[in-house]
Amino acid sequence: MKFLLLLLLSSLPARLCAQSPATTTTTTAPPAAPAATAAAPTAAQAADTTADDPKPEFFGYVGVYFGYDFNNPASLTRPGFIYSENLHNQIAVNIALLGARYNSSRVRGTFAIQTGTYPDVNYSAEPQIFKNIYEAWGGLKVAKYLWLDAGIFLSHIGLEGPISRDDLTLTRSIMADNSPYYEAGAKLTYDRGGKWLFTGLLINGWQVIRDRNQNFGLGWQVQFRPTPKLLLNSSTYFGEGRNVPDSLAQLPRYFHDFYLTYDPNPKWKLAAAFDTGWQGKAGAPGYHAWQGGALIVRRRTTKRTGAVARLEYFHDPNGVLAVTRVGGLRTVGYSLGFDFLPVPRVILRAEVKQFRDREAVYERRKALQTTNAAATLLLGLTF
Repeated sequence: MKFLLLLLLSSLPARLCAQSPATTTTTTAPPAAPAATAAAPTAAQAADTTADDPKPEFFGYVGVYFGYDFNNPASLTRPGFIYSENLHNQIAVNIALLGARYNSSRVRGTFAIQTGTYPDVNYSAEPQIFKNIYEAWGGLKVAKYLWLDAGIFLSHIGLEGPISRDDLTLTRSIMADNSPYYEAGAKLTYDRGGKWLFTGLLINGWQVIRDRNQNFGLGWQVQFRPTPKLLLNSSTYFGEGRNVPDSLAQLPRYFHDFYLTYDPNPKWKLAAAFDTGWQGKAGAPGYHAWQGGALIVRRRTTKRTGAVARLEYFHDPNGVLAVTRVGGLRTVGYSLGFDFLPVPRVILRAEVKQFRDREAVYERRKALQTTNAAATLLLGLTF
C-alpha cells in the first residue's frame, strides 16, 4: 500500500504539467501524427515530380562577322533594306544573346537578352527598354496537345531567322530581312507531334512590341510533314501595315509566306520560299503589291564542311517594305557560301553575294549603280 501511494505522488507533477497551458519556452516533442495521413512518396513518385519540374536550361550564342561591300559606301553600311550583318569594312557582333528556357509537361517559357548590330538596326523603332529583348514569353498547356503562349517571341513567318548558325546561309535574303523576325502578342498552338502543326496568333502588329494604336494583327501558321524528309509551311498575316497613331491613316496589310524544305539524304538539303503581300494605298483606292522568292541548295562535303548556294529575287516596285531613291526594288541576287565546323559549338562561315537591280539603287562612292557585291565572314559560338 505504501508503495502504491509513493508511485501515485511521483507521477502527479508530470500530469499537472501536461494539463497546464503551453505558456513556457520549454521545448516539447512534436504532436503525434493524425491517424489518417498520406503515405510518404515512393521513389517512383519522387522521380515523376522531378521530371515534371525540370531545371531551366541556359543557352547563349555569339555571332561575330566581317563584311566588305565592294561598292565601298560612304555610310559604311549595306543598303538600308538589309538588317543583318549590315556594316561595311569592320569587325562587329551581329547578335550576342544569353537566355534560359523552361519546359515541363504543363508550363514552358523563354527569356533571352541580346545585343549587336542586328537588334540595333532591326529594333530601331522600338523603345530602348525593348531593344535588348530577344524573347520573353510564357506558356501554359490548356488542353491535350494545345498550348497558349504570350509575350515576345520569334516570328511565325519565314524560313530564315536572326541567328546565322540556324540558317542554311550566312546572310539573310532580302525577303527575310523585310518580313518580321519577332512578334508580341498571344498564340494558340495545336501540336500532336505528328504530321500537322496549327498555330493561331493575335499580335500587336507587323513586327511590333510597343504598339502605337489600338489595332491588332491576326495570323496563322500551318505545317505539314508528310514524310520525315519533307516539310511544308504556310504562314499568314492580316492587320495594320504601319505602326502609327490612330489619328493617322491606317493601311491594311495582307501577307502570305510559303516555304518547303527537303532532305533527300544526309548530304543534301533543299529549301524554297515564296512571299507575297498587299498593302492599301495612302489616300487612294487599291493596293500596292510585292513578292519575294528564294531557292537554297546545301551540300555537305565532309562531316565538318559544306557548301551552300542561293538564288533570290525581291520585287517591291512601290517601296512598301524596301524604300530606295527610285521608289522600290526589282532585284535578283546570287550567293555562294562555305561552312566549316572545326570543333563542337563553333561554326566558321564565308559567303560572297551579288545583287542586280533594274534601276540604279545601290550606292557606290556617293553615286548610284545597278549592282552590289559583298563578302562576309562569320564566327559563330554556341554555349
